[in-house]
Amino acid sequence: TEVQTRDGRTLDAVVVAFDPERDLALLHVDDLEAPGLERADGGIGDTGAVYGHPGGGALRAAPARIAEVVTAGGTDIYRTGRTDRSVFVLAAELAPGDSGGPLVDRQGRVVGVAFAVDPGAPGTAYALTRQELDAVLQPALAAGSELAVETGPCLVG
Repeated sequence: TEVQTRDGRTLDAVVVAFDPERDLALLHVDDLEAPGLERADGGIGDTGAVYGHPGGGALRAAPARIAEVVTAGGTDIYRTGRTDRSVFVLAAELAPGDSGGPLVDRQGRVVGVAFAVDPGAPGTAYALTRQELDAVLQPALAAGSELAVETGPCLVG
């Protein structure tokens, strides 16, 4: 796993936390000279942007508004177990490649993580709430671990 910096360098990244129920992974990158983003709670009506790479292209900011907060039932990424997640329904024009990008408020604070678009409703997308992000991030930060964790296979079956 690698991360490309703004100046074009490619740095190795190590997965230090992984949650298949939330489909989130936390990466550690040695020698990355970038501060972490502040986190905040988001709410219905809040506006901001999702930063992503639609279609694998250049980084862009897509305007977004939190339209609703729901508990979404589904399965883990391996489709082997059931999971419920706190999710923002967004009014946003996202595309494949934006998944995993931060949803930030107008102050640039992370309030969620984008993960899907609604193929049947153009202009509707979804993001995990900060609470879902923190459930993965906080234990890793508290442990202070930089040790790699296993993520399992990309596909099951």
